[in-house]
Amino acid sequence: MIISAIDKDNMFALRWRDENNNRQEKTVLYSDFSPYFYILAKEIERSSITITEFVNGRKDSFRIDISYEVDGSVSLDGRPLKKVTWTPPKPTYTRELKKQWEKTFEADVPFHYRYAIDNLTVLPEYKLRKFYWDLEWQQGGKYDGAITCISYYDNYDKKSKVLWWTPEEHEHSTNFRFDSEKQMLIYFMGQINDKDPDMLIAWFGSKFDLPKLIERIHANGLDPRKLSPYNNVKGVYFDTNEGGLKLSKAVNNYSPIEQPIKGRLILNLDLAFERQWNDAQRGTLPSLALDYVSEFVLGEKKLVSEKFPDKNDFFQKGWLEDTETYLDYAKKDVDLIVRLDEENYTSEAVIALQRLIVAPFDACFYASNMGGIYFMRNAWWKAPTGDKEGERMDYEGAMIYDPQTEGTNGLHLGVAAFDFAGLYPSMMIARNISWETKSTEETEFGVNILVPRDFSPVANEDWRYYKTDKMGLLPKAVLDLKTLRNYYKRKMYSSKDPLEFAKWNNNQMAVKRLMASFYGVVGYQGFGWADVDLAASITASAREAIREAAFKVMEL
Repeated sequence: MIISAIDKDNMFALRWRDENNNRQEKTVLYSDFSPYFYILAKEIERSSITITEFVNGRKDSFRIDISYEVDGSVSLDGRPLKKVTWTPPKPTYTRELKKQWEKTFEADVPFHYRYAIDNLTVLPEYKLRKFYWDLEWQQGGKYDGAITCISYYDNYDKKSKVLWWTPEEHEHSTNFRFDSEKQMLIYFMGQINDKDPDMLIAWFGSKFDLPKLIERIHANGLDPRKLSPYNNVKGVYFDTNEGGLKLSKAVNNYSPIEQPIKGRLILNLDLAFERQWNDAQRGTLPSLALDYVSEFVLGEKKLVSEKFPDKNDFFQKGWLEDTETYLDYAKKDVDLIVRLDEENYTSEAVIALQRLIVAPFDACFYASNMGGIYFMRNAWWKAPTGDKEGERMDYEGAMIYDPQTEGTNGLHLGVAAFDFAGLYPSMMIARNISWETKSTEETEFGVNILVPRDFSPVANEDWRYYKTDKMGLLPKAVLDLKTLRNYYKRKMYSSKDPLEFAKWNNNQMAVKRLMASFYGVVGYQGFGWADVDLAASITASAREAIREAAFKVMEL
C-alpha cells in the first residue's frame, strides 16, 4: 500500500489495488486524523503559539491553537501523560510545537507512520505494477546534460521500450524515436500517467536518474509534478512571487529511502539488493555498480561498444555516432535490473516486510523505523522523543578475534564450524533483556557488561540486572516472531510451486530482518527507543556465550 502525505491539500492518500488489480484510493483529511504527541500530564498547558514559515516563497505567520487530552497513556516509569493536538492540524507544525516543552513523547514519529500504527492492522495483498527504468544523458558537447534516451520495462504487459531522440533524422529509426528531448519526456510522462505504476524501480535512481528526470522535465518547460497522481513531487513548487515553477535543493538530495513522488513507490534496487544479500550472509559485495553486480550475480556483463571501448568516449559520442549500441546498452541496463529483481524477488522481499510490520514503504529499510513501529504497536508505554543532539555513551561491542594473538593462524585440517541461531535475539530471551525489566536489585539474570572482547581473563565488572517475574516486551517479541518464522518456513518447504516457495521465503526472511532490527533499535543512540544498558547487555551476553563455547572447544 502507498501512503502519501499531500500537505498542500491538508490531506494524505492511500493507494492500492483490489484482488482484480483495479486501482483503489482513499483520502483522509488531517482534520479527520490529526497529528499528535504526548507530554507529561503535570506540564503547563499553552493555549496557542504563533509560528512563522514560508508558503509559496512568501513568509507568513500562523497562530496554532493547542488542545490537550488525558487518554490513559503513561511513560515507561509509569508517569501519566496527556495528548497534544493542534489546529490547524498540520504535521509539519510538530517541529515548533515540541520545542514548547522540555520533555515530549513520540514527537519524532512521522505522520504517515502514526496513521499506519493507529489505523491499519493489515495491508492488502495484490500484484504491484512496476516500471523498471533507466536514463542516459549526454556528457559534454552542445547537448550536455540533456537526456538522450529512456529505457523502461512494464511488468504488467511484460514489454520493454527504449525512447530516444536526435536533433536530426537518423538512419537508425524506430517507432520510439522523437525529434526532441521535450517530445520524448512528454511521451514518458504520458506513459506513467496512463499505466499508473505503483512502483518505479531504478539502480541508484534517487541519487542520479530521478533528479535528472525532474531537472530536464523542468528545463523543457514541463511540470515535473505530473509524475505524481496527486500533482505533488518533493522539491517542485510554484513560486507566487516569481510566477513560475521552481526546483529546490531537495531534488538533488533525495535519500535512498525517500518517497518524493506522492502516490508512487520509489525503490532504489541497489539498496534493497544489498540488504537482501547481506541478510542471506553471502559475504560483502566489493561494489554495488550495476555492471559488477550483474556479472557477479547473473554472470552477464553490460554491453561494450566496439567503436568506443572507453566508457567516457562512449557516453560522449555513442548517442549519435554508435546509436545502435547506445540504445542496446540502455535496454540492457534495464533488462539486468529486471533480472536482478525478479530472479531474487528483491522488491517482493521489501513488500513482504511492509506487510509484516503494516507500515509505510519507507519504514522497511532501517532498523530504527522497523523496530520502532513494531514496539509502538506492542508496548504499554510511550517512548520519549529521540534527541539526536543528546549525549552519546560508549559501550563494548562484538568480539574481536585476533588469530595471531590467540595463536590460531596457519593451516588447520579437520576444522568444524558452528553458528549461534540468532545470537543477539537469543541473548534478549536468555536474560529477559527489555526496557521495563531492568532491575536495581540483583537477580539471577545478571550480565557483566565488561566481559572482554577477546579470550583474556575477566578483569573488571559492571553488572546490569533484569527481572525474572514477567517476560519483557523485547524477548516476547523475539519469541512471537520465531514462531511466525517457523510457520513460514514450514509453508515454504512444503510448497511445490516456485512462486509459492518464493513468497514464503520472502515472508520468513522479512521476519528475520525484523528480529535483527531489534538490536539496532536499542543501540541507535538519539532514537526514542534507544537504551545503552540494553545494548551493552546484549553485546556482553553474546561475548560471554562465544567465550564459553570457545573455552569448551579449547578443552577438547
